[in-house]
Amino acid sequence: MLVPFGRFLRNNEDIKPFLRWEQVVFQCIPHTFFVYWLCSLIPYAGTLVYALFLIPLSIWIHIEFKKNISKVEQAKVVLLHFVVILIGLGWLWAFIGHTFLADTVASSIGWATWSSFQTELAFYTLWSAIAAFLAIRLRWHMITALVVSKSIFWYGAAFVHIKDMVIAENYALSNIGIPLIGDIIFPTILLWVLYLVLKNDLF
Repeated sequence: MLVPFGRFLRNNEDIKPFLRWEQVVFQCIPHTFFVYWLCSLIPYAGTLVYALFLIPLSIWIHIEFKKNISKVEQAKVVLLHFVVILIGLGWLWAFIGHTFLADTVASSIGWATWSSFQTELAFYTLWSAIAAFLAIRLRWHMITALVVSKSIFWYGAAFVHIKDMVIAENYALSNIGIPLIGDIIFPTILLWVLYLVLKNDLF
């Protein structure tokens, strides 16, 4: 119930590409998005609560569902869930924020409002979300590409946040708070799991 996308990933592993997209678009995304939104109501830490508690819970259920799978297969489940749910839903959420709540988001980060760059960032987050949803079917090469490319972005964003704090004295909570922590934690987790998979099984 808390991670509807997780149930879809568990029960639809073997269907052919691009079937059941209506279930993804009209059920999984809205339902998971609703829970994601509820977590966002937790001041400053909602995203971390969702990503570091609910997604791992869904991963654990998925692994138990498959029964006695190898460590490599378990690592693949971890990557699948984090890519589809964290990048897919998370960056769809970011697109909405940078598009429809652009000034609010910019102010919370300490950025200037009415910036065309923010619109460019919004479309970047949108393509990231779409690519993550495509990983439901295209799977491992897409997941590898997303983990590597998004990790570069996350680490780069962390650098920019820290630089902005040091040089511009930008101590806005959305600049040095949870977003900065996430920009370091998430790519570190995903790259480590990807390394374990590649080390033992080249997909």
